Amino acid sequence: MGARLLVPAAIGETMFIVAVILAIVIAWPLGSVALAASAPTRVTIHVPSQSLSIMPYYFGKDKGFFAAEQIEPQLVIMAPPTAIAALIAGELDFSSTTGAATSAIMRGIALRRVFYVQQDPVHVLMGQPEIKSVQDLAGKSIGVNALTDATGMSTSAILRAHGLDGGKVTMLGLQLVDSMIKALTSKKVAASILPPPYVEELEAKGYTKLADARAYAPLSFIGLVSSVETMKKTPQKVQGMIAALHRTMNYIVNPANRKEVVEYVAAYHKLDMPLAEKAFTSQMLGYSKDGTKPRAAVEKEIEIYRETLKVAKTFTPDDLEDMSFLRKAQGR
Repeated sequence: MGARLLVPAAIGETMFIVAVILAIVIAWPLGSVALAASAPTRVTIHVPSQSLSIMPYYFGKDKGFFAAEQIEPQLVIMAPPTAIAALIAGELDFSSTTGAATSAIMRGIALRRVFYVQQDPVHVLMGQPEIKSVQDLAGKSIGVNALTDATGMSTSAILRAHGLDGGKVTMLGLQLVDSMIKALTSKKVAASILPPPYVEELEAKGYTKLADARAYAPLSFIGLVSSVETMKKTPQKVQGMIAALHRTMNYIVNPANRKEVVEYVAAYHKLDMPLAEKAFTSQMLGYSKDGTKPRAAVEKEIEIYRETLKVAKTFTPDDLEDMSFLRKAQGR
């Protein structure tokens, strides 16, 4: 009698063990999927330099704002025209340069501005110490990133305003900020158009501030550009990037965080604190407070691009921008 009672108990115990093992085996791939789903998405982002205009990308990464949105940014420095070609070819996920992207859009390429780090330019035309005015550049060379990006167009606007259009000055497309700085400091060019903190560093060494770009052309230099294809195929990647940038810029422009941000700038560029403070103050004049740019300013930009590129087709801000992802980030 006792033996007959032991058999079902043993069978029940065995079945219980088998059930546990099966549960573990079944749950294992599900657990792996859950871990994979929570892993950050790696994205490649073009940046033209490590200037203060670009600093938010590095700051947001170091501060953990991108990780909080499940984004792992890989920042790649290259010339804007090369980067736009790579973006179109699908070799990059995003570009931070809005100028070269806008030229591409007006030539029929399916790209869109989706976030503005800067709404106004902060670049300055910097001259050799002996150059005291824009007029002194007559017959000389000026370094820009590219002739048809925001640096080239801003420089053209400055020259026109001082009567130096029509080939009276030679503009050289030097591709990278580092190249423009080297060309200036080695006297290969008489002037270069540069962003903070390089402006403040060169001014401290005796180079001359000739003209602020924002006084002549309301062009955006830095933001986030995506292809329309990326926006359609991987909208979660675009949403994560914009949410991370939105977090970052909210933090940077908050006066309560200014000391921390300036200290970061000082470490980031190896500057002393007074120079870092001065450079950050200059940069703050251009940062967008909410990732957008006033429509009237975008319309003015469009006219500058159309005139420079000789584009007959009309464009509206809606042809350049898609702010739908930003609106979602702002509304949560």
